[in-house]
Amino acid sequence: MKLLARSHFFLIVAVLILAVLTAGVFWEAPFHPDAQGVARLFSQAWEYVVLPVRFVLAQLAAKRIEATTTATIVVLACYLGLLVVLDVVFTKVAKRLGG
Repeated sequence: MKLLARSHFFLIVAVLILAVLTAGVFWEAPFHPDAQGVARLFSQAWEYVVLPVRFVLAQLAAKRIEATTTATIVVLACYLGLLVVLDVVFTKVAKRLGG
């Protein structure tokens, strides 16, 4: 568990998610139906990365709150912030258990 805590898994995941989101904003090629190769792989990664964001935005829409750009950015910031907090908590727990 200590080795997993030292690797900072949740921080790595947060950085990868941020990279996919940033690339997805500027790269429109993988989002057409007949994408192949790297574009298809990126498109599939994009679908998994934005799934929690879509879920939260759907919950907001159910409460009749419009999903504006500001709301989406706040949801993304909370999503990445949650991963950072999870990493900090996981590291502290591993240090306590490890001695």
